[in-house]
Amino acid sequence: MTKCIYPIGNARSNGYALMYYPPKKKAIKAHRAAWMLANGPVPTYMVVDHICHNEAVAKGECAGGFDCIHRACINVDHLQLVTQSQNVMSGIHNMDNRSHCNQGHLFEGNIMVRKSGKRECGECNRVRSRANWAKKKVSN
Repeated sequence: MTKCIYPIGNARSNGYALMYYPPKKKAIKAHRAAWMLANGPVPTYMVVDHICHNEAVAKGECAGGFDCIHRACINVDHLQLVTQSQNVMSGIHNMDNRSHCNQGHLFEGNIMVRKSGKRECGECNRVRSRANWAKKKVSN
């Protein structure tokens, strides 16, 4: 894969860079602007995904979040259109691609599945349940 390309001096605290997009007469996320300048409009049901980020996550080289350097990449060869659910499933937020939850609890043997099918960290659920129980006990 080719190297990432980063715009100079306009990264925000969330890691994304902004770029002025003349047709809309406003600043938008730089990777989205780069895609639209190269390929045309993004359909409303699609998002611009960073392939470079997905590959780095798969290799264990990127932890994601605000410190992710791939958020600012504007190399159109590193971008693709996907649905929002595809974007989430390919990134660090998908539990299948992570070893720990946001609080640092190990996922191995610690994932619980709700009736709805939603998966979550079992330890975080226990901590939340204990806190809720303690609140109820104090208020009674």
